[in-house]
Amino acid sequence: MKYRGTITVFLSLILTLILSLIMAVLESAIYHGERMKTEMIMDMGMDSIFAEYNRMLLSRYDLYFIDTSYGTSDSGMDRISAHLKDYLEENCDTSKGSFILKGDFFDMSLKDEEIRDVSYASDSTGRVFKRQAIEAVKDMYGLSALNDLVEKAKKDTGDYKSADYENEDMDAKQAELEEKLAGIDYRIPQNPAAGVFDEKPGILDFIMDTSGVSVKHIAVSELASHRQLNTGSGIKAVKEDPDSMKNEILFDEYIMNRCTDYLSDEGHEAASYETEYILQGKNTDMANFRQVVEKLLAVRYAACAVYIMNCKEKREPVEAVVEVIAGFIGVPPDASKALADLILLAWAYGECVNDVVRLLAGERVPLKKTDEDWKMPLYGLISIKANAKPTGQKGTGFSYDDYLRVFLLLMNKNDKVMRMMDVVEMNLRLTEGNRTFRIDDCAEYVDAYAVFRGRGGYEFGIRRQQSYLPDY
Repeated sequence: MKYRGTITVFLSLILTLILSLIMAVLESAIYHGERMKTEMIMDMGMDSIFAEYNRMLLSRYDLYFIDTSYGTSDSGMDRISAHLKDYLEENCDTSKGSFILKGDFFDMSLKDEEIRDVSYASDSTGRVFKRQAIEAVKDMYGLSALNDLVEKAKKDTGDYKSADYENEDMDAKQAELEEKLAGIDYRIPQNPAAGVFDEKPGILDFIMDTSGVSVKHIAVSELASHRQLNTGSGIKAVKEDPDSMKNEILFDEYIMNRCTDYLSDEGHEAASYETEYILQGKNTDMANFRQVVEKLLAVRYAACAVYIMNCKEKREPVEAVVEVIAGFIGVPPDASKALADLILLAWAYGECVNDVVRLLAGERVPLKKTDEDWKMPLYGLISIKANAKPTGQKGTGFSYDDYLRVFLLLMNKNDKVMRMMDVVEMNLRLTEGNRTFRIDDCAEYVDAYAVFRGRGGYEFGIRRQQSYLPDY
């Protein structure tokens, strides 16, 4: 009997150690379990607010953004914070909606939550928006097609720049010729050059029937490019310059793919000529279209003038006409060459009008004019509008869309991305539930912090940074 207590003492000591180990393991399990539960709650909460992307923005423009207004006139980080708080509190109590389970082992509760940082679509002068648009184009095309697209755009732009027609000041050349003819009344009805250059006001009426041209007005003062914007923390995790030549070409392709123009008007209610709006930024379809046409006329006029002034076959019949005119109106011999050059420029202008008419009919026109592609006869100057007609053939060279792409690539990058966001805003506002839509309310990146407390008394602070970008 004297040895029985020995076992009890040793067993008590051993059980004390075992129970201490069990309690330590249990406490560690509670701590790490609560920590794991905290991470799960936070991750589910972040996934939930990022699942609230604007569906119409995705459907129309392949863009993922959280509209922080949630269809109301109130927006900002506080709205995201409120939504995140609801999701976190919901995820803390796993027994909600259950008639059997009441509470759980960890019994987590949300103590504090805040949104620390947000990146809006309009941040960094729209580069957040632009980068997503570029990614959308990459998703649309395969690698080979993307490379072909970039190479074609580079070639077309290189050809356009090498022609250097934008720097041809034809008005100055015309003024120089008219100065040489000062005091001579050469603008008589029989003169094919008479009145040609006086038709520039209302140029659309001069080259086409404008009854089918859109007259929609655009409330530009209410759009992103004309108002004070919400600002976030800017573009994040920049691994590739959105403004590089390659990405600029891809962004232009996004514009051409998502926006209407004169030849691809799909009946968008806000504006019919969206690409022309991006190029010109005016408050009516008519003004935007007219200014693009004027630019086309200027480029084609220079191309035609450069060719005709050096073409012997075109000069000879003009000089023959000048001899008749000179004898009729008494032009001095030293002024006859200037008059011949002026008529050549008038002929070039008539040809350029014909080129633009062909472009607006969906045909192609060579960038550099050739004798084979010259369509306007000299007698056609009597009535340019009547003689400027499409050929009915597709042709070769640049199309209207090709010119739009070149104009886009050469325009100011900031204006381009801001006006593209204007287009998105004006169209989204006409859809159900988006009447007050603003692109600067749309978040791509969110930085959130929350504090949780569990049954064990431990508090856990957790931070999550999440974005729609796959490489963030």
